[in-house]
Amino acid sequence: MFGRNKIVYHLQITLCHFSCALMLLLLLSSCWGRKELPAERAKATLREALSTLQSGDLEGYMQYVDFAGEMDSMQRSLMLRLLAQHQDLRTQQKGALISIEALDADMQGDTVCTVFCQFVYADSTSEVVSQKMVRVGEKWKIRVRN
Repeated sequence: MFGRNKIVYHLQITLCHFSCALMLLLLLSSCWGRKELPAERAKATLREALSTLQSGDLEGYMQYVDFAGEMDSMQRSLMLRLLAQHQDLRTQQKGALISIEALDADMQGDTVCTVFCQFVYADSTSEVVSQKMVRVGEKWKIRVRN
């Protein structure tokens, strides 16, 4: 009877060690999850911004743009009007924007990235454009100036 208790005791200890090791492994694997690369984040931000613009939310789109400083209400109003006119002109020329696809991104240092996108319009034409993105703090923004 004494030998059997000793075997059970050792099995319990072994099971306890195995459980602790498994928990540690699971904890470490969750900490080492895949981190998003800066170029991927810049592409995702541009996709979000263009989708916001495509939906007609000009104010929302402006949140994604780096203006290198604060604009007063008059400047902001002018910028919104220019953006609306540009959207109308583009729609008149090519029809509605059907889809946007971020194709590639090219990092130039830690804070600048050029993202290449393809726009497909209602008239079946497509256009590949490049857009410079800059990291401002932790966020990526569209660069509208050089």
